[in-house]
Amino acid sequence: MLTFVKRAAVAVVTGLTLVATAVPALAQDDPDLSFPDYPMDEVVSPTPATVASICKKGVRSVEVNVHDSGPFTVRLVGSDLPAKTTKATDDPKVTFKPVPPGEYTVEIDGAGEKSDGLPVVVKPCTEDTPSDDPLEVSVQCRGGWGIVTAKITNPSTDEVREYAIDIDLPYTHSGEISPGVAFTVVDNAYEDRDKYQIKLHGPGFDPPIIKNFSVNCRSGNAPGVGTYAQCDAKENVTSQPTLWVELDNPNRISVDYTVTAHEATKTVTVPAVAHGSADLGPVPAGDYKVIVKGSDGTEVVTGVSVDFCEDVKVDRDGLQVSTRCVDEQSVVTIRYYAVGPYPAERKFTVEGKPGFEETVRFDGDGVYQWTRHVGVFADGSYTAHLTGSGLNTTEKFTVDCERDTTPTTTPSTPDTTTAPPSTTATVDSSAPSSTTTSPAPQGGVPPTTDDGSGGLPVTGAAVGGLVLLGLAALGGGAFLLLVQRRKRSA
Repeated sequence: MLTFVKRAAVAVVTGLTLVATAVPALAQDDPDLSFPDYPMDEVVSPTPATVASICKKGVRSVEVNVHDSGPFTVRLVGSDLPAKTTKATDDPKVTFKPVPPGEYTVEIDGAGEKSDGLPVVVKPCTEDTPSDDPLEVSVQCRGGWGIVTAKITNPSTDEVREYAIDIDLPYTHSGEISPGVAFTVVDNAYEDRDKYQIKLHGPGFDPPIIKNFSVNCRSGNAPGVGTYAQCDAKENVTSQPTLWVELDNPNRISVDYTVTAHEATKTVTVPAVAHGSADLGPVPAGDYKVIVKGSDGTEVVTGVSVDFCEDVKVDRDGLQVSTRCVDEQSVVTIRYYAVGPYPAERKFTVEGKPGFEETVRFDGDGVYQWTRHVGVFADGSYTAHLTGSGLNTTEKFTVDCERDTTPTTTPSTPDTTTAPPSTTATVDSSAPSSTTTSPAPQGGVPPTTDDGSGGLPVTGAAVGGLVLLGLAALGGGAFLLLVQRRKRSA
């Protein structure tokens, strides 16, 4: 039976950086039980809770212990199991079973902070390859606070082991674990600190195993960054697109981000665990480096590929081929438009260009896709075909450039944060060229969420792609917090 012992204090870790090192069993320093004063714009501590994924008699269950006074309604999001309501007592506990293998989130009604919610992974009682390490530790951030996961494995093949685990005293839980079985214990509300200790001990683990880990979630974590320069996100599809840079701040505090791209620089303040955007104005076709520097010392470098909007023409036969010459090199842009029936998967080929083939798929109306090829097509006349899913489109194009002999191809990146009307489109190419995906033709509105990019030189096509960096660090939530909840108490 798993036993929970109430923590005498609240605060414990936050972190994206993990340092886990086995060391001899040593006396642990007394934890700091003081409570800092948090600014009003800072995300406060989550409702303290511990989640354990355990196995008894071959059945997996998830036990949730809330370290506060009930009653609470607890849900295992991702499962079909009904919510459970705790009793009006201190440290109430609920159990979900049986729980099939999978990834879940424990949510507690009334715990509505951006730092709330505990992820838990449930695996079969006997893993195919149980770890030889009895104690593994990992740390992640949620809402600027740390969540610590301890995986306890009984590597023995013939005995049940009793154990107890201390995660930065005074918190302890204990139980029994069968041979070849692993339990996981997830604990939240950890404050930033360079060193925490976790200790696995008991009759089955003697001498004890002690590991150290650190937490860094409050600040200094790189933002998620996306770029968006879309020809069709405006009334006049042929005018220069506006370059937007989208920012997701994963930190517990607000950060000033200075964004530089093309010939423009703009600074925006993004609240804690929130989303912001920078409008850098219209930009001509081409490839641009985008640099984002945070007031917390972080820096992210990405790029954006801007289409040659003057050349964009929405074609209801599903295909447009555009040619230009840049620095005596051919620049051929192939645009694919969403045309039903859906789902639609089509093949693009070019006569006289053996091996050049691209496959495009549309699941509904929405984004169009494009690829741009620099120096790939020699001077001459070509006939292109787009076939499949009700289309048999033929288009001829001519290349007349005194081009360089070194071919290159450049792609753009699809928008992964802005949901198109009803389309999820991708382009696969088996040719020695890359692909570019862009957002919905015509209509469109200025972006409110990230849009991506690729890196290309100069040529036409509407592109809305997104490059996101470090979203894993974003622990959920996106709105400014103006109130502070009661802190954990002894």
